[in-house]
Amino acid sequence: MQKQIRLIFIMLVCSVTYACTLLQTTPDSLNNNITEWLAENEFDKIDHALKKVDKNDTKYTFIINKTNSIIASRNTFIEKTSATAIKYRRKNQWQKALQTYDHALDKIEDEPRLLKEKTALLKERDRQITNLRKDMLMKRADALISYKIIYSKLHKLIPEDYSAQFDINRFDNDRIEVANQLRMCGEQAIKNNNYTLARDCYYLSNELEPSKPKTLWVTKLNKQLKDISNQKRHIKLLSAYQSAYDKHEYDLAKSHLNELLTISPSHSKAKALLASLNKEVQEWVSSKIEVGKERYSKKKINAALEIWRQALRLEPENPELLQLISRAEKISQKIQSLEKTQ
Repeated sequence: MQKQIRLIFIMLVCSVTYACTLLQTTPDSLNNNITEWLAENEFDKIDHALKKVDKNDTKYTFIINKTNSIIASRNTFIEKTSATAIKYRRKNQWQKALQTYDHALDKIEDEPRLLKEKTALLKERDRQITNLRKDMLMKRADALISYKIIYSKLHKLIPEDYSAQFDINRFDNDRIEVANQLRMCGEQAIKNNNYTLARDCYYLSNELEPSKPKTLWVTKLNKQLKDISNQKRHIKLLSAYQSAYDKHEYDLAKSHLNELLTISPSHSKAKALLASLNKEVQEWVSSKIEVGKERYSKKKINAALEIWRQALRLEPENPELLQLISRAEKISQKIQSLEKTQ
């Protein structure tokens, strides 16, 4: 019995081997298949078939030599797919763009560029859908808020009218539903660090259905947004200060620090920078005063005036500079008058 089973097994193995031999693709049939697959952009089928080819078998050399042209066709197909999908995207035909990628990925499975572009397209579509839903929720909330006073007046006028009460109850149900959706919107926005959206959602929710926790959230988020805005402004002003300082535009650098300290009087870095800058300016002004005096002693009145006026731009209230400039200007005017009379 065992011998019979073994014999049957051997016969089956031989039959399968023989069948596989018969099904083995010849070079000509493979070449024809590749030509058809190229026409249909079936690159996965081509790759699968070429993997089974023995590259050392000279009968397949002419097929192996087609590899570069196949790669070129593949790249052309990818470029065309990408361009077509982008065209649909620009026309806001999102479904057609996605179908373009899906159709191509059926023929080139796991192609990195097409997968990346499709993922980006889906992400952008989902972002726009989310924004539209938020806009609709906000507009719905605004509409309900505008009706609050109307329904309140209606209730006071006809508190026992069935039709009016039916409308009022329906309004209240919508109001509570939207208020809850807005509260959840605020919670999610906080998790996403989108504090502006969180503040707006809590504010509208509180308008529809007031509560102390919502009021506290609105206050807290307003403060947080102000702090974030100030922080961005601080960074911008410090950058502007550094740029002006590097160019030796000390008066402009000082103005940036003063503006920052107006926004945040206790900003320690700005205070330290301003103190250091003032000291540096004082030293610079003092050196300019001495250089001007040296020029003045050599009868170079205009040259002295020029350098003293430069210093005055940084210290417009410097009494010594004001006195020196006043005296030099008088002498300069006298010299000019004498020159005119001669």
